[in-house]
Amino acid sequence: MFFVVLRIVVAVMSPGSEAGGEIDIVKNRKKHGFFTLMVIPHTEESIFSVRIPLFILQALSVIVMASLIFSFFWINSYQVLQDEASDISLLREENRILNEQIDYIAQETEDLKQWVEQMNFLSMEIRQLIELPISCDEEITPSIYFAQNDTVRLLASRGANQVVDRTALNISLLHDSIPGSNENLIQLKEEIMEFQKQQAATPSIWPAQGRVTSGFGSRISPFTRRREFHYGIDIAAPRGTLIIASADGKVTEASYRRGHGNTVIINHGYGIRTMYAHLSSISVSVGDQVLKGQKIGLMGSTGVSTGSHLHYEVHLNGVAVNPRGFLP
Repeated sequence: MFFVVLRIVVAVMSPGSEAGGEIDIVKNRKKHGFFTLMVIPHTEESIFSVRIPLFILQALSVIVMASLIFSFFWINSYQVLQDEASDISLLREENRILNEQIDYIAQETEDLKQWVEQMNFLSMEIRQLIELPISCDEEITPSIYFAQNDTVRLLASRGANQVVDRTALNISLLHDSIPGSNENLIQLKEEIMEFQKQQAATPSIWPAQGRVTSGFGSRISPFTRRREFHYGIDIAAPRGTLIIASADGKVTEASYRRGHGNTVIINHGYGIRTMYAHLSSISVSVGDQVLKGQKIGLMGSTGVSTGSHLHYEVHLNGVAVNPRGFLP
């Protein structure tokens, strides 16, 4: 391999003219039109010349221009593809994040379904514990897992579309079940409050501490020595023993009654009334609202009585019943 230092010049020459000591590009003025490329080295080597037709140079020019244009569009297209690839990469990342969020939401909706189911079961258990009646609907459908056919399976595989479908179905079920569960809980709350109110209004504690000297039912009268019906129970204790209300209610009578002496009658609602007789003193007035266990008077022996005791009666819908059925 060797290096040759050249100087290139362009000159116009006619046919038969002599070349100088340089590289000349000569345009042939004939009809055919040629370019002659002559290489004249600075050494003693022979001159090298190439005769190139004009149309070839024109074709080469077209090819070069086409190559430049193609290169421009290729580079531009490459840049566009790079931008699109970058966008696709961002979209893939966003899609991955969205899939994770969808999967999280799907899991949350399944957890919510379980919580709603637990709420329904808890509602039934509470009703059973406090002896409230359970509706037929609740016995039949205690859970929101009521979709059993193949078109609405809840526990599908975790493919992207299936996760979305499952989540949409779960949300639809929750949308249908949560209002019903909420209404059930509201109803349960009202029923419990009513149950508590009824329980508070039901005589369930002893109105006084002492010894039962006479029960409910037929007995021999200590005064007439004849058989008669005793409508309550007698609880004997020293004078001044505390007398309390056996349930919540409203005082409808607080006065002296012939035979019963100082008497208090309380209306508890739900058709229940209680009577406390032979009190030495009364601590309430007509119209007072009393609570279970609240003081209403003191034990005594007023009226027709053989000694200090409390005569206690319970009436249900206007009929005297055995108070023992309400006592612990």
